[in-house]
Amino acid sequence: MLIRRQLTAICLLLLAITVPAQQSGLGSPERIADGVLLYRLDDPALLTPPGPVAVQALRLDPHKVSLEIGRGAGEEPARETVDAIALRRPGAVAAINAGFFSLQTGRPTDFLKVDGKVVSGTSRARGAVAVLDGEDVTTLLFDRVQVTTRNGRPEYKPLLGTSPNDWADAPYAVGGAGLLMLDGRELTDWTVERITAGFDTTRHPRTMIGIDAQEGIWLVTVDGRNLSVSLGMSFAELQRLSKRLGLRAALNLDGGGSTTMWVAGQTVNHPSDPGGPRKVSDAILVVPRGR
Repeated sequence: MLIRRQLTAICLLLLAITVPAQQSGLGSPERIADGVLLYRLDDPALLTPPGPVAVQALRLDPHKVSLEIGRGAGEEPARETVDAIALRRPGAVAAINAGFFSLQTGRPTDFLKVDGKVVSGTSRARGAVAVLDGEDVTTLLFDRVQVTTRNGRPEYKPLLGTSPNDWADAPYAVGGAGLLMLDGRELTDWTVERITAGFDTTRHPRTMIGIDAQEGIWLVTVDGRNLSVSLGMSFAELQRLSKRLGLRAALNLDGGGSTTMWVAGQTVNHPSDPGGPRKVSDAILVVPRGR
């Protein structure tokens, strides 16, 4: 009897270790595909003061899916809705909007790298994420990076310790505005990123990408500008959400009317533009590995 109890205790301990701790308080997810889970959160306590909020959070198994960045099709610079970009990639199971762009011209306004080519650089050392696709696993790299061109070649200058060679080798990368967490610690000074005054403290619809302690990848949208559905989030509230998800690195991407999450053929968030999902410059796509 004692041995049986000990074996039961060991099994329970192993189960607790293998199930990511951050998922325990998120409710039951929807299984979208192998390695893709969708969580929905509406806890008013995520906001200060509390209020209506709607969060859609995809957790991705990096051993089963990879990430790509797709661009709007047509004459450059082109814009398309997130679903249209995703539907042109065979096998894509989910997507979110990605980088910042000019509403007037459609051109990316910060760092963007697609298929190994730098589409747009940046003199501002803004938060950015790169996708490194190994043989068996997809990993993400977070830092604040300047990307300039010298003698026709891009030069990468990360400020927080990552290797320029990794940024050069990454097939996909995109800049955001507000590196929120790095190595498990919150960042509170975004002066070097030169974001617009009040952008961090005002609630907006938000799009975020991050990783947890088990290297799980998270793609997150927060609805906003809708008093009955969701008020949006400030940076401090995004960091609170990041803790709820168990993230150790997180980056704020383009948001506002651009915030869109497409999953298995439908838009699952509530885009804030009156006309529905906004046409954007680029999107992060979730694709099963090997597809």
